[in-house]
Amino acid sequence: MKIKLITFAPHPNFGTCLQSYALNYVLRKMGHNVEFIYNDRENPPQSFIKVFMKGCIKLFLPKSFITSMKAKRQAGAINRHREPYILELPNHPFLYRLSKLPFYKTVYKLLKCRNLQWKKVYKFTYEDDNFNMRRIYTHKQYTEVTADTDLFITGSDQIWNPYCGGFNPMMFVEFGGDKKRVAYSSSISLPEIPASVKQRMKTDLEKFQHIAVRERRSVELLNKLLHRNDIKLVVDPTYLLLAKEWEEFGNKAEIEFTIPEKYIFCYFVGDKRADVYEQMVQEVKHFTGIQNVITLECYNRNLNYGNGRLYKDAGPYEWVYLLQHASYICMDSFHATVFALKFQKEFVHAMKNEDTETGSQNTRMYDILSRYGILYKNYNVGGNNGWQQPVDYARLTPLIESEIKDSIDYLKYEIEN
Repeated sequence: MKIKLITFAPHPNFGTCLQSYALNYVLRKMGHNVEFIYNDRENPPQSFIKVFMKGCIKLFLPKSFITSMKAKRQAGAINRHREPYILELPNHPFLYRLSKLPFYKTVYKLLKCRNLQWKKVYKFTYEDDNFNMRRIYTHKQYTEVTADTDLFITGSDQIWNPYCGGFNPMMFVEFGGDKKRVAYSSSISLPEIPASVKQRMKTDLEKFQHIAVRERRSVELLNKLLHRNDIKLVVDPTYLLLAKEWEEFGNKAEIEFTIPEKYIFCYFVGDKRADVYEQMVQEVKHFTGIQNVITLECYNRNLNYGNGRLYKDAGPYEWVYLLQHASYICMDSFHATVFALKFQKEFVHAMKNEDTETGSQNTRMYDILSRYGILYKNYNVGGNNGWQQPVDYARLTPLIESEIKDSIDYLKYEIEN
């Protein structure tokens, strides 16, 4: 079957990167012809002048000044934007024609690979046969893609969270005509759907034959919105690979330093609660007696924790390898939690957002921790030391394995029915 997969394209948010890989991998393993389509518009539209000014600022102003200004802007932006922004399907005929020129891929790679980390992400995405990628530039291409499709699958992660990159019509297959659409493990990750996008979301999702989501709250919201009772709860696609398959994946890592025998692995997507993360890491060092710390930062590449090593050059393979071999894991990441559970690791998690923050993504973490009876693994400043309690994997693993089997069966059902 010709399947077009739609989700966030790979980048150095490694959870996002690997959920894309996992669903693509599973579908190809089932024998389907899978093409990953994306439009590179997961950011709000920006004018040429704005892009040019940003480039000048980065070129002429000190990095410390830019970092300081960015921190002030982010601090002032909290709770300011009550409603999400709406993206548009791009239409760039000139850029499309440019992409057909012989030198385009070379220039694109040079611009994309601005450091070693991005070189690794680029290699993983475009050169290692992990994906069959097609970027969409024009409205005409959407028509061509639709004609060449048996089934659209919207994949996992927060593609339906309008505060996570905006409300993107690509993620709701608004261009898909009457072709079949299904969703696997798509996520809203909000306690409520914002009023400004509710009707448009309803109109889009009414065209989906089957919908499977990642959180119980998303099930409740969509059943109510669509007046249905068949919205399915499934696991994230990163669960669907065997631990052995992820181990083989991680063995492709090329790490530029000697890894300590024992170390605490830190992976933080956010930076608004950096002081909380630092306190958590220090407590973990004291509790475990492990002094070596390796930190991978997702977006803010300057934050280091626990007086350890800040590893800026990791790609997807290195992320999996370091997480698998860690003695203890500290994170604010949903997917780092999934992999910790997959590899049966001890960990502690801190929420990325304040619960009261507009667009807070904490719902997904409360869901997974409470669903598995491990909410005590959530770190609270000045709270008790419940996070020190080990995970009972003898109880938890059979539950997760049962959910994985059920989810794979439902994915097959979505495709075949």
